[in-house]
Amino acid sequence: MKMNLYKIAMSFALSVSLLLGASVFGLSNAGAQEAPKSQKAIVVVSFGTTFAEARQLNIESVEKRIAQAFPEYDVYRAFTSKIVMKRLAENSNIHVNDLETVLNQLKKDGYKEVIIQTTHLTPGEEYDKKVVATVEKFNGAFDTISIGRPVLFFHGENGKPNDFAIAVNALKKQLPALQLQGKTVVFMGHGSPHQHNPAYQALQDQFDAAGLHVIIGVVEETDHPNLQDVEKLLKERNIKKITLMPLMLVAGDHANNDMAGDEDDSWKNTFLADGYQVETYVHGLGENTGIQDIYVQHVRDAINGLK
Repeated sequence: MKMNLYKIAMSFALSVSLLLGASVFGLSNAGAQEAPKSQKAIVVVSFGTTFAEARQLNIESVEKRIAQAFPEYDVYRAFTSKIVMKRLAENSNIHVNDLETVLNQLKKDGYKEVIIQTTHLTPGEEYDKKVVATVEKFNGAFDTISIGRPVLFFHGENGKPNDFAIAVNALKKQLPALQLQGKTVVFMGHGSPHQHNPAYQALQDQFDAAGLHVIIGVVEETDHPNLQDVEKLLKERNIKKITLMPLMLVAGDHANNDMAGDEDDSWKNTFLADGYQVETYVHGLGENTGIQDIYVQHVRDAINGLK
């Protein structure tokens, strides 16, 4: 059955999904399909997560804000991670489709205007290969089809927004008091395993320009700034106390294990072994209302034709 995100109350939808183990968002199995309530659709496409609470707090929260901001649009969900979709189906009987499947169904159902809003933080490999490349297959399939950009995209060039400065203002909402000398937040981003992702250094530059005690690293060891780069900067800045935070939409496997896990090689235990005082903040960016506002604005920009 196809169901729009908020044709029923959110609290009821969440309780049904927990009780029945089925996704109540977006398109499920193609079968008995209702006629679309409008000719406009927004597809919120995320990497996905198998962590139920993280999915609710970080992905559904963003979907909800978008649906509330654009009531004239039907809102659907898609994931890009095949592993996540497979595990959800096998272990939890939750069926989430990939973007191509959702777009094919929207075309079949007669939608005319489609906005794809990615929740990916940066325009990296996942965004390029599983969002942009998929949307290109549907050129001409709808009257209009547009992509809402990731959180970190424009640098303020040619009159465009400075997404990095906007993101810093949003992230300030969750920073602890850092006035004390020798204390900093260390954000763990994802990074790219195949090519360097410059977005993290650009964001670091914005934090530095704002005078905020923040260091950004990435979990991918082959990308930079990796853990070794972070440790070097901590020593240079004479830091003794660290608050670890995930720089990811979802506080899933990376946040709970690679960052804050009990294994010896987690970032938390690596820093503890090196003599730092460490606190952890295991909350994804999807819980941050400032980040939610960014996604809403990027949908609005896509509707208004900002390329």
